[in-house]
Amino acid sequence: MLRNRYHHLGWHHGIELFEAALSNQTFARHAHEGFAVGAIVQGAGGYLCRGESMVLPTGSLSLMNPEEAHTGHAAAGRVRYNMLYVSEVAVREVLGLRDLRGFAEIAPRDRGRKLTQALSRLASCLNVAQTTDQRLVTEEAVHDVLAQAFTHYGRAELRRPGQEPAAIRALLDRIDAGVATGEIPTLTDLAAGVGLNRSYLIRSTVRATGLTPHGHVLRARVNHARRLLLDGTPAVEAAITAGFCDQAHLIRQFRRHLGVTPGALIRH
Repeated sequence: MLRNRYHHLGWHHGIELFEAALSNQTFARHAHEGFAVGAIVQGAGGYLCRGESMVLPTGSLSLMNPEEAHTGHAAAGRVRYNMLYVSEVAVREVLGLRDLRGFAEIAPRDRGRKLTQALSRLASCLNVAQTTDQRLVTEEAVHDVLAQAFTHYGRAELRRPGQEPAAIRALLDRIDAGVATGEIPTLTDLAAGVGLNRSYLIRSTVRATGLTPHGHVLRARVNHARRLLLDGTPAVEAAITAGFCDQAHLIRQFRRHLGVTPGALIRH
């Protein structure tokens, strides 16, 4: 049975994610200090906000500006939604924004379900076992949610990603070194190391390589495990040494990156 979960990222600007599965619970009129960015996953939610009674069906977004008073309840028996709570300072920091105008519409339809999916990915990464790259993948997931929300619905303009060959080469070297030692740097560490804003670094890395920084961590782990296996290291040991949760995790990533399982790797 699904249950409510509330995640507090004390290490990342105090950003919070509420995974809600509600039926009888109601929320009295209240407001949040920061922005609330949410998506209805199942059922329908209800608000009284801006003097209007609103019903938010599946596929709707819920976008609240700071200090915007509203109520809340399940409008159709049961409602499931994911809601990110984030301060204005945190939005500016994560996205590298100076101008931040907020949301004009409270409950727009989610075009292509992109923001719904981004929130679900964030929830998924917060519900898995802690790994050495947990902070990096979480930072990227938070960035994805905020970038989707504020560029598509908050009229924000992010700096265009540019050609940053030296910075990206340094980032890849840092990632390879971290995988080799078992110490994966956070996105904050990577950005500070190359002197770029975190949001700009993610988007420039994707533009240049097709992968996010965390995508390169997975690539480096597969390559590290491959070298260990070729040196005769048992698969279980190779998986743990390369930073995978277990052998099954290694097998999944091997298939994605190389098209074969570790057992199909043949040394001549």
